[in-house]
Amino acid sequence: MNPEEKKQLKNDNLIKYWETKRDNRVKYAILQSLYFAIPFSVVFQVLESLQGFFTLKFVFKFITIFSVYFLLTYYVSFKIYEKKYQKIKKQL
Repeated sequence: MNPEEKKQLKNDNLIKYWETKRDNRVKYAILQSLYFAIPFSVVFQVLESLQGFFTLKFVFKFITIFSVYFLLTYYVSFKIYEKKYQKIKKQL
């Protein structure tokens, strides 16, 4: 596979991936944030102590991680993917 074919395949995969996600920006940001926040909240809680998964401290960790990643995904990641998508669509 030559570099042009690899680039074309990468572009096609991005278009396929992004066309389904770009319709609902809030849903995309919420799902991405959940995928990130749940494991990291659990890891941070385990590092602190194994007891206390149903405490207020754990909930605050989860909400903080979720909120920060949601804002990052909503404002930064979405724009980056959208710019790439628009650029590829113009080339086609």
